Amino acid sequence: MKGIKLHWWIILGMVVGAASGAVVYAAYPAEIVESTAVYQAFDGIAVIFLKLLKMVVIPLVFFSLISGMLGMGTLARLGRIGSRTFLLYVTTSLLAIVTGLILVNVIRPGVGFRLTIPVESVAREVPGSVWEVIANMIPDNVVRAAAEFDLFGVIIFALLFGVFMLPLEGERKRTLVSFMEGAFEVMMRMTGFIIALAPFGIAALIARLVSSTGLNVFLDMKWYVLTVFTALAVHLLVTLPLIVFLMTRRNPYRYLRVMSPALLTGFSTASSSGTLPITLERAEHGAGISNRVASFVLPLGATINMDGTALYEIVSVLFIAQIHAGIDPNFALTFGQQLLIVFLGLSVSIGAAGIPHAGLVMMVIILQAVGLPLEYTALIWAVDRVLDMCRTAVNIASDSCITLVVADAENQVDDSVLWERSSA
Repeated sequence: MKGIKLHWWIILGMVVGAASGAVVYAAYPAEIVESTAVYQAFDGIAVIFLKLLKMVVIPLVFFSLISGMLGMGTLARLGRIGSRTFLLYVTTSLLAIVTGLILVNVIRPGVGFRLTIPVESVAREVPGSVWEVIANMIPDNVVRAAAEFDLFGVIIFALLFGVFMLPLEGERKRTLVSFMEGAFEVMMRMTGFIIALAPFGIAALIARLVSSTGLNVFLDMKWYVLTVFTALAVHLLVTLPLIVFLMTRRNPYRYLRVMSPALLTGFSTASSSGTLPITLERAEHGAGISNRVASFVLPLGATINMDGTALYEIVSVLFIAQIHAGIDPNFALTFGQQLLIVFLGLSVSIGAAGIPHAGLVMMVIILQAVGLPLEYTALIWAVDRVLDMCRTAVNIASDSCITLVVADAENQVDDSVLWERSSA
């Protein structure tokens, strides 16, 4: 087993899970499949794996962020790396949005779409404006934010805590630094244990999904699914690798292969924040990126950098607009409204938490802004789970690529780990 890379075990788990789920889906009627013992076994293993991942996320994010900030040494260096990181994250998100905008206007999946799926009103509690989304990022109670898995709230508090720790001197600072670094090391060891269980957990997650849904849901939405998938593939396989190559002169596909356990785990869990422990481990021990950069850039990216989510929101809103234009001849999106959608797509993707379906809820803000009926979101829900898995993998790939770019600019990549030896 030791001679086989982790990503191959995860791929094997996905294949076994898909095959097992297909057998269960064929063997039982849809109305009783979730009550069967085999489905409940899939569900039980999947839930345990997800809980283990989520269990370490909050303390890992808190201690890794502070440990990374302390490793910066000074506020000036922290500010330089932070501003570079934020600028790169915004740039990749805008490139993802433009990719989605172009492809949805070229493929036009909503033109001629017939509503063969019944559309019912989908009630969701949604923030009233972008400003409310931004205000909700700041926790009024950090303990409650941690308990409710509000990752952005924890990050805001950790960033402030780290900023005000840096100026400390003497024994107080040494004690705090020793504690933070020790706690972070313990969390990474715990993470390593959970990563070893990933092939089994992912097999159960895939089996649970396939056994209850099958593939019929894609028949009515095939052009929309194709548009989203194509746009995500272009961003993952062309845009991000170009950024890595142009800015670091390194082989981007070799790097993505090393990060593949994180991408595959993100795909199966549909949670970039839940996958963060694996992403951190791969960046540090697989690619040789220093802890001081990875532990700062990756947790930040898991919350504010949602390339896949931003792209998906643009494609989905314009898909809905194309459907509605076919029903209401007086409706048409102006160029200004499409620019508004681009701006809102970038804004709400920053506010969307790295948990399943968050981007879909945030999309309602955009629909309200351009006057589209919210009932159409029921169409998106029909296929959202699998597309959520795809865009989460893209989110993680973007976080990983920007982390490499920042680390390379700061000379914080240990070439002996990956770049000076072959990697199978």
